[in-house]
Amino acid sequence: PHFVLILIQYNPSLLLVVVLCWLVCFKNENTMNSIARLQSSSSTLALRKSNNVSVTLGTASRTLARKGKKKNASLVTVTVGGGGSVRSISTTPVTLFQEGDVKPEHYVPKKERGLSKNVFVLDGQVAPDGPTFGGKDMVRLARNDRMSPTRELNFTPETWGIHKSPFRKWRHMVNIFKSSPFQRLANPDLLGVAAISVTLTLYNEVFLGGVDIIGMNASGFGGATTAIGLLAGFKLNASYGRYEECRIFWGDINNTIRDMGRQTMMWMEDSDQRNRMLKLCQAFPLTHMWHVHAKGCHHTMKRNEPGKPKFEDRIHAEFLAELRDIYNDGKFEEDFQRLNKVKYGGGNTPLEVLTMMGETVAGSKGTVDPIYAREIDEQMQRLCAAYGASERVLRTPLPTGYSRHSSRLLWIWSHCLPLALYPVCGPFGTLPAALLGAWAVLGIEDLGVQLEEPFDVLPMRQYSDGMYDAMNQIKNGYQVYEIGKDARVTSSS
Repeated sequence: PHFVLILIQYNPSLLLVVVLCWLVCFKNENTMNSIARLQSSSSTLALRKSNNVSVTLGTASRTLARKGKKKNASLVTVTVGGGGSVRSISTTPVTLFQEGDVKPEHYVPKKERGLSKNVFVLDGQVAPDGPTFGGKDMVRLARNDRMSPTRELNFTPETWGIHKSPFRKWRHMVNIFKSSPFQRLANPDLLGVAAISVTLTLYNEVFLGGVDIIGMNASGFGGATTAIGLLAGFKLNASYGRYEECRIFWGDINNTIRDMGRQTMMWMEDSDQRNRMLKLCQAFPLTHMWHVHAKGCHHTMKRNEPGKPKFEDRIHAEFLAELRDIYNDGKFEEDFQRLNKVKYGGGNTPLEVLTMMGETVAGSKGTVDPIYAREIDEQMQRLCAAYGASERVLRTPLPTGYSRHSSRLLWIWSHCLPLALYPVCGPFGTLPAALLGAWAVLGIEDLGVQLEEPFDVLPMRQYSDGMYDAMNQIKNGYQVYEIGKDARVTSSS
């Protein structure tokens, strides 16, 4: 304001020039921007580069969709001329992602599963009784490439027997080149150590003739090796703590879902409310799995596959196929579409399921005793706590400064290892000794890196399927035990 007053007092013409320049800049900013977007929960504003500004307003109409009055979004296009006048307004219905838009390729419906069709892509088979030194010995998920970690399924008595077999060490040595740590470290870590070992050997023996060789003091290097081993061990220990914590979270979710299913059958008398709550109990672990893992545990799915739809659409098709396994009887279709919209819009589907559970409990007022409703609400609080703790692990890695520092130290140590081993092992022993030492220590650190993201290793799909089956068992097997009219209840003091 003081600047404007000064312009008016001393030189009004300058004020006119400033205003004209501002108007020109404002017009250019709106017409020459390539794309300027403003996103909110209910609208999207897009300004495109052209002589005529085209304004697109997309409205999700989420409230109307919940009431069943409107399932699709509306796209309103307003064309503004150069003088600022509105030339045309058009409204185009926009269909949200629906079933059938993209065919799911990985998910197998539960009713179609059997010996020939399985949702799990396995790598290995249960070994027969007796000593088995080679071949595939355990049932685990197939690895997509050499960079993928080892992913075990839930253990059974048979797999526990193989796991504890006295021949396990021989079997593990035979399969060493198939192991995840070896394949992940082969290139570039072990390849770099091997290159330095070979180069050092050739230089010392060919150019120096074995006299005045290049090397390091092995005893001094041994102290650094001890510190490096402790560093790698600490990384593995901290990562295993995260792995164990996430397994506890899934155990809490499993116990809570079972309690909620049992309490729902005990206390909810209205059949619609009861069936809706049971379906939501099945949907929560499914949505939670998709929330903490981008591929929904379809580990063999690749992001970039030529000739196929974009990754986001293929992922959503798999999600809808799994959700349809729950809503497969034509009931509560509004819940199915509601979760569809939240997922496709990038929303928080586990939170939406908890909200729908709360709505069901709130709607049971008058049919469920308030004490029982509070008990169910406490179970929902347990789910929310486990789900929030899982988000904490997912979004917060180990301190990245520590990870980077330990990675640098391990790189320096492993690539200096041939220099320390050459004076002791000579030209023939340096290469194998360096590779063995680097593989042993770097493998510990690499296992820690794999376990740092537990949701990429845990068999979460089996956990989710187990809760789905538990709800069906509780629903189908629940019977109220009533004492007959002529029965007498007696007690002894």
